[in-house]
Amino acid sequence: MKLIKLYTGIASLGLLFTTACTDLTPEIYSDVQKEDYFQTPAQFSTLIANAYAQLAGEYGYIYREGYWSMQEYTSDEVVVPTRGTDWYDAGVPIKMHTHTWEEDTRDINNGWSFAFGGVTKCNNVLNNIINIMGTDESTYNDAAKSGIAETKVLRAFYHLLAMDLYGNIHIDDNQRELQQYTRTEVFEWIEQEILDNIDKLDNRVRYGSMTKPVAHTILAKMYLNAEVYTGTARWADAAAQCDSVIEGGYGYALNDDYFTTFKKNNVGNKEIIFPIVFDAVYAKGNMFHLITLHYTQQEAYGFTTETWNGPCTLKSFYDSYASNDKRKAQWFTGPVMKDGEVIKYSNATLEDAPAIIVPEVTTIQDPTAANTFEGARFIKFEIEPGIEHHANSDFPIYRYADILLMKAEALMRLNGGVANQEALDAVNEVRERTGLDDYTAATLTLNELLAERGRELAWEGHRRQDLIRFGKFTTGMWEFMGTRSANRAIFPIPRWVQDDNPGIYTQNNWQ
Repeated sequence: MKLIKLYTGIASLGLLFTTACTDLTPEIYSDVQKEDYFQTPAQFSTLIANAYAQLAGEYGYIYREGYWSMQEYTSDEVVVPTRGTDWYDAGVPIKMHTHTWEEDTRDINNGWSFAFGGVTKCNNVLNNIINIMGTDESTYNDAAKSGIAETKVLRAFYHLLAMDLYGNIHIDDNQRELQQYTRTEVFEWIEQEILDNIDKLDNRVRYGSMTKPVAHTILAKMYLNAEVYTGTARWADAAAQCDSVIEGGYGYALNDDYFTTFKKNNVGNKEIIFPIVFDAVYAKGNMFHLITLHYTQQEAYGFTTETWNGPCTLKSFYDSYASNDKRKAQWFTGPVMKDGEVIKYSNATLEDAPAIIVPEVTTIQDPTAANTFEGARFIKFEIEPGIEHHANSDFPIYRYADILLMKAEALMRLNGGVANQEALDAVNEVRERTGLDDYTAATLTLNELLAERGRELAWEGHRRQDLIRFGKFTTGMWEFMGTRSANRAIFPIPRWVQDDNPGIYTQNNWQ
């Protein structure tokens, strides 16, 4: 029988206290019988929890100064105007939106640390399993084998996030020497890592975990973007992976009401495939209400902390919604009310001005803060009156509507950009709850599909990737954008990474 000692600070304190007893033989309560560990998925969940926690937290997936800002501030969905001195932040939000970032730009540094921090946490989990179970995987029980597969797929997912942003990166699989690989090589490693482990994953829907349908969704997303990543299109493979989710018997479906997906109590939500699980007390990180809403909206909603008057959407994006599109309600415009009265607001320029939020953003930087009310504000996630910094709504990294839209796109690209009936059915299934008419083969063009993806998935972290795939990221024109280099489709390797690893990293061609 193999014993594994898990030494902890508490156990060490216990040993100190035993020296005062008559029996000086210590009883080590932290010994674990190998046969008793990893008997159930629940036991493994306690070990991998920290690797999932990387997605949440203030520097996580939707952090306003990292991965999410790199995907959204850089697009036609989000702008962060400087209003007076608020949100100037050394010019970083403006640099991100206008594609003038540099090797040492804050958000680019944070995005790297987030992705590879997740990789490191996954490797720590795998090392702990080996320490407990030994190196011979043939002796592992089913729970341990499934746990290893889950961790490896999660680790591959973190590599995918980094590869999408930075292109040529290193692969950290606990075995390799530090080396930079091409984007194609990283893509192939991620793909193989998922394929090698997908059949070992839990076939059930486990909310917030890397299960088989989540792995199929990751592969679908990879294959949809394969031409960008490797130069070789994989449209048929993308459609097939979408079908694996649609036809797999997992129970995913669209909610009848678009906003049901974004409620505060959405555990078990039938549309969400892979969420970041948030909680206002125990799993903090969803701060959309805090960063986007105007200062006066603290009073309107009874929040206990001041709202920040930051990111908003552009008028051109706001206007892309038809007036009768029910999804347009994810944007707040109009008067900020309390007790039937418009709240008044004053700053150095305005005195007792009615707080009326307008869609148009006239300038990206106004030192007078006269632009304080400009820009439609994001309220897709349930607004909870009285909360503090963090909300309870979970964030869907992947959801069923995206599966349907990805399938439609893959089928259209296989058909010369024309929507066949199967593609139309997929998109119209998403569109049915919006209050809008169905698309026809004549109206559903690829450009219209890109617009529909934006309206459906706004601020969910997909827009930069979508714009690149449709050839619009460095050529499309929206407010405050000028001519820019095609190389801006990837971000530079952070300067500190190059400095800490001399001779390892060759800078990506990002300028």
